[in-house]
Amino acid sequence: MRTWANGERQKPEIRRFGDLWTDEHAFLNAPGQAQIQSDLFYDYRTNVEAYPKWQARMQKTQSQLLVLWGKHDLSFDPGEPGRYRKDVPNAEVHVLDAGHFALDTMADEIAGLVRQFMTLRPETESFALAH
Repeated sequence: MRTWANGERQKPEIRRFGDLWTDEHAFLNAPGQAQIQSDLFYDYRTNVEAYPKWQARMQKTQSQLLVLWGKHDLSFDPGEPGRYRKDVPNAEVHVLDAGHFALDTMADEIAGLVRQFMTLRPETESFALAH
């Protein structure tokens, strides 16, 4: 295991893009990003109080739900992806061999899953979540 600059641990076989952290560092150091990231981080405190509303909406609407999750993401509890099925039993949940930056390291696989999900459900209200 290697620890990346963001503190995320990943298995060697999924560290395909060794310079990913430099891209992230450059992005986060762009003008205005410090305030944007600070505001975003501060706003996370409202998420927990909003969970009951989000869960009630998912339970009521039973919308088509795609959950894509990096199993090596230390930012979130590994049990979270399966919990979506509590509110939406037919949720399509994929736990990927990825970390927090799953879209950066598994773009082709994720694009295929999203394409398949949307193709099978063209006329319904759908949500896709990626962590």
